[in-house]
Amino acid sequence: MGYEDRGTGAGDEARGAGGAGRAVAADPGGSGALAQAQTTGPGGRAQTETTGPDRRAQTETPGPGGLPQAEEEVRNRRAAAEGDPAAGRPGLAAALGALSALRAEAGDREGAVAPAREAVDICRSLSENPEDGFVPTLAWALHQLSNRISATGDHTAALPPAKEAAKLYAELGMKRPDRYQAELAEAMNALGDRIADTGDRTTPVPFGKQAVRLQRELVEEKQPDASVPALAEYLLNYARHLAAAGEPVEAVPRAEEAVGHLRSLAAEDPEAFRPRLAAALHALGGHRATVSDASGAVEAAQEACGVLRELTDRRPEAFRPELATALDGLAGHLSRAGDPAEGRRAAEEAVALHREPAAQDRPGLAAALLTLARCLASTGDPVGALPPVREAVDLLRELGDALLPELADSLQVLGTYVELNGDTEGAVEAFWEAVALHRALALERPGASATSVTALVSALDDLTRALARTGEHAAAIDEFEETVKEFEESDPATARRLRVERDIFLLRCPEPWPGNGMTELVAWLDREAEAGVSADTVIVRARQALRSYGDTAAVRTAWEEETFTPVPDWLVLRPETLELVSAWMFAPNWPRSRDFWSENAEVLSCEAAGTALDELAVLDPHGAQRHAVLRDAVLVHGVTAAYDPLILSEQLAEWLECADWAESRAYLEEHPRLLTVTPPEDTPLAHVAMLDIGRTEGLDAAYRLVADREALQAYVERSLEAGDGTALMHGGGIEGQVFGDRLSSLTHAQVALVLSGESEGFDPDDLAALQHKSDEETRIRLLKETIAVGVRHPERQGETLRRIIRALGGDA
Repeated sequence: MGYEDRGTGAGDEARGAGGAGRAVAADPGGSGALAQAQTTGPGGRAQTETTGPDRRAQTETPGPGGLPQAEEEVRNRRAAAEGDPAAGRPGLAAALGALSALRAEAGDREGAVAPAREAVDICRSLSENPEDGFVPTLAWALHQLSNRISATGDHTAALPPAKEAAKLYAELGMKRPDRYQAELAEAMNALGDRIADTGDRTTPVPFGKQAVRLQRELVEEKQPDASVPALAEYLLNYARHLAAAGEPVEAVPRAEEAVGHLRSLAAEDPEAFRPRLAAALHALGGHRATVSDASGAVEAAQEACGVLRELTDRRPEAFRPELATALDGLAGHLSRAGDPAEGRRAAEEAVALHREPAAQDRPGLAAALLTLARCLASTGDPVGALPPVREAVDLLRELGDALLPELADSLQVLGTYVELNGDTEGAVEAFWEAVALHRALALERPGASATSVTALVSALDDLTRALARTGEHAAAIDEFEETVKEFEESDPATARRLRVERDIFLLRCPEPWPGNGMTELVAWLDREAEAGVSADTVIVRARQALRSYGDTAAVRTAWEEETFTPVPDWLVLRPETLELVSAWMFAPNWPRSRDFWSENAEVLSCEAAGTALDELAVLDPHGAQRHAVLRDAVLVHGVTAAYDPLILSEQLAEWLECADWAESRAYLEEHPRLLTVTPPEDTPLAHVAMLDIGRTEGLDAAYRLVADREALQAYVERSLEAGDGTALMHGGGIEGQVFGDRLSSLTHAQVALVLSGESEGFDPDDLAALQHKSDEETRIRLLKETIAVGVRHPERQGETLRRIIRALGGDA
């Protein structure tokens, strides 16, 4: 990472701004307060209707009742455009955009697409000559078109206009760094959503991160286009993308930051922001639950319910459904936190609210009924759990194909509780129907690791276990065989996974089936090894099944007789060794990891621990590799030498996350060894300065610079006079990161590089792009300082200094 990314103030601006089940339980209604945090744009306005600078094709829309007027306006504007295209087409594009917005608002999603698409076509022709100023209008029209197409469910077609809108805003930002950053942030946020809608879980993450960075920069600098509500929205979206990409731990602090912003906004404007605060708290509860923070999830959900109760008291029709959804979430969190009785009470209230005549959220009622059933079963009342789960299943049947995954999940829940009540045949019937639904869904959405396939495997496991308990092992095996055949041609990867699950099931059957399962698993694993297939979750699952089988001697014999090779290390790996190595690998921090090693050194030092790490590498490749290297280092160099760099690196990361400079200083005083650390290259320059100055001049001198602007200016002047490039770089880093003086920061960073003998890797012309961020007094001061450096040090890259002076508006 270059100096311009580390707190000196350049960032992207100096380089150009372009540098009843799963879904139902989350937000059954898909609308209202609990969805608003995902569907509103900067300032809290509906995202699809937000206006902004240079969006000439947009007009205010009077609401669904204005549709006839809007259609008449389009006819009039079209006639005007036919008579005088040059003068009339901009107005026609605006009228089409307004008509599209009104149709969308009225629920005519399909009808909203055509006028939005025509508006894009007109704006594209208008923008052919960039000098006419219609490129921003085209970018916004593309953004709107993407939203309209996405609303119809055609997520693939919604992606290209979203990409083009983001590209155009990036190009506009390169030409006008003082404009379009808010629009680019919104476009990046929308692009991440559009990509996520296509099922891609990882690609949206960098777009969400970029949207947050751009809007945070505007907020921190208090720019006119800054929007704290937009920042909160982008943070929530970023958290959602992180969680979907398998980074739930990273999602939590983003959701917490969003809640903090909305809490402040709600204190200033309760009417506008308390609903959004409730939505963010609801989302935060879900993120905390994902990382097993049960108490934190309950805390967030309880606050969300408290906010919504107040809102419901004032506007019951508007907020009663949202309160019901929040109570449903709270009930689930309470049950997982070990308080199913309280969870039951919350679930009962949620169901009661959903049953009220005004409630229209039948998927929400189904989700609440399932939560109530789980709470009843958890409190020792499996009989009482049956009526709500049956009602949920009936509701989801009535709702049709749109909620088939939720219906399938609900049937599995029904089968579980029916079986708990002694009705095995009824359980088999429910499980069989769930398998049929999951199989159909998996065939529509192939891929061995797809959510639909994982759900199918779960349903098959429920069904075959229930059949086995009734002695119908042959029927269970036939069900596996038929399911495998259905996927062999259309989705071989899923067939491979299901075949292994079938063989594992055989191990649980009475004789002679276990021997068949054992032979099949051994032969399959041997074929995979001979083919050079890398270990994956399916292979590890097969290995684990063989290791866990009760007759270990029979497994070893089967391996030797089937493969004519010695028993591999992974097959003789003891379960307790695997569990211990896993616990070491997932220790919460490096000091705890070091202590765990010291307590279990004998086991962790043996060869079997290395084999265990190989097995765990499938689940966490990076973590297993890192611990394999650490294990080798401990065995060669000892515990202290191996762990010290890791512990210091972790402490450095914690220090960088301190909330303010007072906390930062206290942390350094508590961990003085950090002053001996050479920080990585991407460390923010102000923090590098604290370490370097703290080490040489003491913490008092270092932290005075982040608290007192005049003291910092004196430090900068001493550095300039002495020609000390390192010290000047420290001063520049603090100017940008702490005081937000981006022009001074980048100027001093470039002069520091000149003083250090560098002439490449930076562009003095970047300074011109930052002049609008500063006042005339600052510019003049920087000019005088730079000229003085050239006078005192004429031998130091004179031409580069002259370029810096010209970029600042001086006469070189």
